[in-house]
Amino acid sequence: MISPILRQLDVPNLFTLIGLMASLLAAMFAIQGHFYAAAIGLIGAGLTDMLDGVVARSMERSPLQSEVGKQLDTIVDVCSFGFAPAVFAYCFGLSDFLALALLVFYTAMTALRLAYFNSTGLIRGDQEGDTEEYFIGLPVTYAALFIPLVFTANSILAANTMKLILEGVYLLLAIAMVANFKMIKIRGIWYGIFALGAILLTGFYSWVMIRG
Repeated sequence: MISPILRQLDVPNLFTLIGLMASLLAAMFAIQGHFYAAAIGLIGAGLTDMLDGVVARSMERSPLQSEVGKQLDTIVDVCSFGFAPAVFAYCFGLSDFLALALLVFYTAMTALRLAYFNSTGLIRGDQEGDTEEYFIGLPVTYAALFIPLVFTANSILAANTMKLILEGVYLLLAIAMVANFKMIKIRGIWYGIFALGAILLTGFYSWVMIRG
């Protein structure tokens, strides 16, 4: 007889767990000093986080599967867009006192932003007739876009310069996640654009690794 826990492992929840695996691999590669492979792991975590919602909306699920999916998604998001990026930056060299404080701050803001979203969800526009849905603050998933995108400069910049840039990126991401601004929820063609961007970034990092 299948465990009731395992019965909740439908396709969307499986996608979410694949994202967790990708972020764990990102952290492991970073610890080993393979930062380009780690960046690919972060990209994979972001891509699967985007796709699990699309898949979930396209199929019929039990109420329990949906609720488990929400809880699982938050747990995985803390790992994928909080802990894994922090480990990535620490292993790259953001390890002095101020950098450590920044990474602690970044991870804390990630968790706070996710807890707030779980409690409030998306909001509607203020204008009459505005049917769009908005996030308050920057969704944590964008860390999987901005960090790998900025890190492409590592192939041409000195390590110390790259560290300074990463510190700025992590600080801005942490502030943006909890800032009081509305950000429209992407739909339709934007999923394709983001997926194409993820593929291009993955291709770039794969090329850099092959080139040696």
